[in-house]
Amino acid sequence: MPRRARTGPAGAIGFLLLHGMLAHHGGGGNYDASRPLYLRGRVIQARYGYPHARLRIEVPSGLTVPSDLPGVEGLRGHDAWAGPPEPEGAGEVRELLLPPDLTGTLGGMPGRPQVGDDVAAVVYRRCEAEGDEYSGELRVQMIYAAGGAHPYRGTLTRFVDRCLRGARSRQAAPAATAPGTGAPAAGADGPPLFVLGGGAAVAAGFAAALIRLRTRRTSRER
Repeated sequence: MPRRARTGPAGAIGFLLLHGMLAHHGGGGNYDASRPLYLRGRVIQARYGYPHARLRIEVPSGLTVPSDLPGVEGLRGHDAWAGPPEPEGAGEVRELLLPPDLTGTLGGMPGRPQVGDDVAAVVYRRCEAEGDEYSGELRVQMIYAAGGAHPYRGTLTRFVDRCLRGARSRQAAPAATAPGTGAPAAGADGPPLFVLGGGAAVAAGFAAALIRLRTRRTSRER
């Protein structure tokens, strides 16, 4: 009689993979595009790993913002800027969070920023939200490092024109509502549906592969 494969461990792993994708920094939370921030400093810690690289920098006390910041006019959320970037963290240590595409770009360079190197960046701050462990993080939109200017080109991160007073997303049109209810339509305030579907497919595929492998091993043992 065929032995029924147990799917518990594989299903759990698949769930954790999907949960990790949905809990990704850019998949939840908003970033204030109305107040761009500028930082420059010496790297004191560099951690490269997917999906995010992190750079801790010492910001000089006399930090000023250059009049020319190449490439910023093309950044997502630029139309919401209330003014030029403001200096952030003067005289203190700050951590820069690199989105996945910038992590891949810089991480693959032989001259990627390391301890002792100077970098500069334009960032958006994550809006404060109750229970959000990532509140206040500085997400890089443009980083000047390794001899060039490297912009964030992703589309998952949600930008708002202000953190307070229920500012609407700058990423897309106002959220749709379910007909006759006034309530947000499914998926209106969460990761895009293609992300949910793609994450579910990846998780399901991984779980199925583990189940097949477990079944084969069980058959050989018998």
